[in-house]
Amino acid sequence: MANLNFWLTQSPKNATVLNPYVSSDLDGFSDEQWWPPHASIVSDTTVSTLTTHYPVEANVRVIQYIKTQSYFDDYYNRIHISPSTLELGNVASEQVSTVNLWNAYLVPKTLQSIDGLQEGLNVSSQPTPPFIFSALQERAWDVSILPDGPSAIDVDLTWNFGSDSAVLNITGTRIVAFGWLVDWTGSVKETYTWLTDILQSVTGYEQRRSLRLAPRINYEADLLLYDKERQFFDLAMIGWGAKTFAVPVWPQQQWLKTAHAIGALTIYCDTTYRNFRANRLAVLRGETAFQNETVEIESVLADRLILKRALQNNWPAGTCLSPAVTAQLNSYPQLTKRNDRMMRTTVSLDVTEPVDHDEYIPSITYRNYPVFAIAPNETNDLTHSHERLLQELDSSTGLKLRNDPAKAAFGLYQYAWLTYGRLEQYQLKGLFHALRGSQKAIWLPTFSDDLTLTAIITANSQYMDIAYCGFTRFALGQLGRQDIQITLKNSDVLYRRITAATEVSSTTERLAVDGSFTARINPADVIRISFMSLCRLSNDILSIEHINDSDGNAKASVTFRGVRES
Repeated sequence: MANLNFWLTQSPKNATVLNPYVSSDLDGFSDEQWWPPHASIVSDTTVSTLTTHYPVEANVRVIQYIKTQSYFDDYYNRIHISPSTLELGNVASEQVSTVNLWNAYLVPKTLQSIDGLQEGLNVSSQPTPPFIFSALQERAWDVSILPDGPSAIDVDLTWNFGSDSAVLNITGTRIVAFGWLVDWTGSVKETYTWLTDILQSVTGYEQRRSLRLAPRINYEADLLLYDKERQFFDLAMIGWGAKTFAVPVWPQQQWLKTAHAIGALTIYCDTTYRNFRANRLAVLRGETAFQNETVEIESVLADRLILKRALQNNWPAGTCLSPAVTAQLNSYPQLTKRNDRMMRTTVSLDVTEPVDHDEYIPSITYRNYPVFAIAPNETNDLTHSHERLLQELDSSTGLKLRNDPAKAAFGLYQYAWLTYGRLEQYQLKGLFHALRGSQKAIWLPTFSDDLTLTAIITANSQYMDIAYCGFTRFALGQLGRQDIQITLKNSDVLYRRITAATEVSSTTERLAVDGSFTARINPADVIRISFMSLCRLSNDILSIEHINDSDGNAKASVTFRGVRES
């Protein structure tokens, strides 16, 4: 085992032998009992007076340097303004904003003037310039934007301090509520216009692209004006006819069930399937064109609107509330004079802002495209036709030479709707927003009895016998005649593609389809067998005629055109 060398120290107290490893200087502290007490072994140092050698000569060489920036340079010796921009959006009533200026100079500064003031723009809460800003002083102004003034607001409001200035940029649009009531003895027409660029080959294949993010919207309605409202309308058209109005979306109007007091920031209403949107407008209307208020929406809940600014008037139960859009007159309205107190007119207004809408796509799909399976409104006659991409050479001296490079007839199908209630109208608009006008394609049945089943279709069979109609001779493989919709009395709807056809006899044709039938089908079980065509809209325009508001009826009619994509 290893041996360890060590020593054991002794305590200086009660020790009989001086420990050489403990400094005896520790015993020099007064009033302490250290062992053994004695005087310091360090000699006293002679105290002497220090000599001053100022001034000290500095090095006279030039030192190169760069001054770096600091937070001091970021914040001081300038004029600060907060906020520096005001984006007002739509100004339908007086808006007041607080603007703060801070003199960040370490010396007083004189505000000489406030430049850029114009009609409908005021500043207050401070003395009229010139006056002195103390060093590091902050002052606040109330900037008021009134609804009276130029339609477009784009102003630089400048606080001029001579050698320095602070600029507040104000932008927005002044609007006036279109408060005249619609004459519902007629209808309100709502028109959506998309823009689709279509490149078509000689064989009928197409490349389509939508050129607008949102459709253009136009509202057209009849007005019956009399007495003071007629006078008000006439003068408003003279003074504001080329500017922007806040136009109620008349088909989506409703009547408030509760009263709302001045200063309220909430409007209780039904927002379901109505075009209320955050940062958009709504209009409250009374019994006359003079009783209205335009409000800006902060947020939308299922049963209420949260407003950005408080109500400026009291509104009783029964007040008419509508979502609103900014719009301008498409043309100056022509007044029809009934007598010296009453006139009738029709107004056409183009919406000046994009209006979004949820897309609605039918849930049924066939061969990777949705199927529009709702039968059209056939109260009025609907037309079906075809067009061909014919090329014609005519020398005028001989016979015409005509060629059909596509070798296909592209169907034209008129379709009409009669909707009832907000949900159906909402889905109708959503369908066309999904189709984006003429861009997207959808399967459209003819909803006609195109083929007649004559024999029972057995389970697991892929054949069906129909009454002779010339399908084998003329339609096999033709565009718009390959796919069928079979509607059964038990509400089942089947979709098949015809792959082959033969003439069994002078009265019967047999068709082969691409999928077997899972159950037995009797001819008596069939309501109708209709051809289906893959179609797009023939143009980019959808017009909805509102017979009454969105809780009532609306009509629409379009023409679909067959396309070749599969």
